[in-house]
Amino acid sequence: MKIREQFEQILKHPPGSVVWNASGDRCFFAALPMLISGMWDAALVDLAMAAILIARMLKKCTGTPRKNSSWPEKTAAWGILISADILALLPTNNFPGNLSTAIAFSLVICAFVLYFGGTMMALYSMVPALWCCVFMPYHEEFMLLLSFPLRLSATVLSAGILNLCGVGVVHAGTSLNLPGINIAITDACSGIKQLDAFILIALIAVEILHKKSGWKILHFSFIIPAIIIGNTLRIVITVLLYRQCGEVILENTWHTALGYVQIILAVLIFLGIGRIFQAADKPEPEELEK
Repeated sequence: MKIREQFEQILKHPPGSVVWNASGDRCFFAALPMLISGMWDAALVDLAMAAILIARMLKKCTGTPRKNSSWPEKTAAWGILISADILALLPTNNFPGNLSTAIAFSLVICAFVLYFGGTMMALYSMVPALWCCVFMPYHEEFMLLLSFPLRLSATVLSAGILNLCGVGVVHAGTSLNLPGINIAITDACSGIKQLDAFILIALIAVEILHKKSGWKILHFSFIIPAIIIGNTLRIVITVLLYRQCGEVILENTWHTALGYVQIILAVLIFLGIGRIFQAADKPEPEELEK
């Protein structure tokens, strides 16, 4: 009965139901190519992430009384809609084959929610709309876009740490030059393949660790630094083990094992940052007494 009542509350919020239907449809059709091509892990993680984001948005719908938007909100909604029209009219391919059209579609959703549901509802709907309508259809493009900065940052940091440890290393782009060998940090070594799963873990972690939205956003923003630091430590460990054990460290078994070490380190770093923020968010004894 409770589920039915919540569903009825959602239907009383047209903005919430629109985001649910529009984002859910785009999410499903964006996941299909990944499933067909055999990218089951990425597709399932992206679908799970979309389900969580849409569920959070719907929870806010059921817990927030519906109110009429003010005239500044309606004016802003029209402005967003006009911006979406301009994006959609740019010389492009048909949706979903073009990024500007995908962004325009998500802006239309946000404009509708802003006009009929107000600012807070629009903010709650923005993230699931962007994830389902923009990120998922262009999953591979975004991954490739992030790959090089992640690799370059980890290469520069690891070279600096190794030189501090007395290991003579010179970095050139995303490669480390050691005496007698050149170690290239490729896309597979950047941590980009684990980014989807890491985002999902990070979202669950911030929801559990923090109650205030500000701390959630701040903690969530440390995803990329945690991945870079985890990858940096993996590269440093790899080079140090190579100096002790030789090229066996660069073979598939060791390489895969060290890849898992990178994920574990990144997760631990991210959770450690969350614990620090959680401690900072605790109210003082005087506040508790009040």
